[in-house]
Amino acid sequence: MGLSATMEIGKNGLNVYRVATEVTSENIANVNTQGYSRQRVLFESAPPTQQNGFPLGTGVQIATVERYYDGLLQQQLVNAQTTQGFDTSKSTTLQQVEPYFNEVTNDGIGTAISKFFNAWQDMTLNPGGTAERQVAITRGQILSDNFQTVSKGLNDAISTQNASLVPLTSDINSTLTNIAQLNSQIKTTELLYGNANEMRDQRDLLVRNLSQKIGITFTENTDGTTDIKYADGGAALVTGSSAGAFSLDQTNPNSFVVQLTPPGGALATVTPTTGQLGATVALRDTIIPGYLTQVDTLAKSVIDSVNTLHSAGFSPTGGTGQNFFTPSGAVAGSAGAFSIAAGLDITTIAASGNALLPGDNSNALSIAQLANSNTVPSGTPVSTFSSYYNSLVSTVGLDVQASKTTVAQDEAFTKQLTTLRESNSGVSLDEELTNLIKYQRSYQASSKLITTATEMMDMVIGMIR
Repeated sequence: MGLSATMEIGKNGLNVYRVATEVTSENIANVNTQGYSRQRVLFESAPPTQQNGFPLGTGVQIATVERYYDGLLQQQLVNAQTTQGFDTSKSTTLQQVEPYFNEVTNDGIGTAISKFFNAWQDMTLNPGGTAERQVAITRGQILSDNFQTVSKGLNDAISTQNASLVPLTSDINSTLTNIAQLNSQIKTTELLYGNANEMRDQRDLLVRNLSQKIGITFTENTDGTTDIKYADGGAALVTGSSAGAFSLDQTNPNSFVVQLTPPGGALATVTPTTGQLGATVALRDTIIPGYLTQVDTLAKSVIDSVNTLHSAGFSPTGGTGQNFFTPSGAVAGSAGAFSIAAGLDITTIAASGNALLPGDNSNALSIAQLANSNTVPSGTPVSTFSSYYNSLVSTVGLDVQASKTTVAQDEAFTKQLTTLRESNSGVSLDEELTNLIKYQRSYQASSKLITTATEMMDMVIGMIR
């Protein structure tokens, strides 16, 4: 081993610490890049040579450039973001629905029901009064408007959730395609060059973003690719460089059916229950329709109970059989179709219970007393109008509050996991600057080694001359 070997060691040192400086520069440049994992250079001694029977080192070489990555944290983040995606979508929509049941700032259904039956109570004092009869009709119309407003709002919310499936599934498909493409690029790159850390970071970020929209499980393969499966049923979503795709059967324009075609598989119907996709389907099919059914149940009970008494009463001219509200056949749609019956005016209001006594108030009194009678639901009444509606309002309010609390907990948990990831994989400028100085000094030392060897060689050549 001569001076040439010393110079070779110095040259290798220059190359190694140049690369180390480049890696450090990459870390510093990406300190604010979302999803980036800091990288480090792992050094190892170069293979030794035999010199006079003794093994002597030949310097340093780079074993690999690895990224700080924790597979367990990635899995925990994926699971946490799936839960957060579901809860956040649900909470956001419930907060949009809540104003329809806000009895504090608005005169909603509950107030309208109370004022409607108060109008009948006032009519008992003057059954033949024109003003009292007009007030009853006006209050009935206001009640009708309230039911229709709430019904339309809830149906619009259902339609919005259904329509949002189109861009949501398109976004999911785009993410799946991008993950599959990155899988292919990572596999090729690592076969040729051995390092695709940046592309791995991009793919991991896409996986986390995907997990917000749907529940997934993933497997990291030895060739650098990641296979992804659908948590709701286990169907494949990404296999190597092949991606599956979600689609919508829009045969029923009011209720799209979610379908999935796995990579190389056949089209099948799926029922999402997790992530934003699961929340959207649940809101469309279960949660909001549940509120609407209760509103329809209340509307039908009001219609049936008032019509039963009113049609049996008598107007000042002795007329009978007049409904106050348009009859409703089925519970579904009762709130949306709530309206004043044809033929009802101040002359046909049936306040009397006797055809021969037009000034009688017995029927008006019976209708007024409905406010405190168990009338909901129709056929098997167990609750008054007010208590039933108050229970519905309380349910909506509690659902909204519970969803807000859940989202806050999800955000705190996700933030904690993100902080853990940043502490493990994030870039620390202090640490990188320390490494930069260390590699700079090492580069200078390697350069000095070459300079020293050159001077020694010049001295030897000078002696020969």
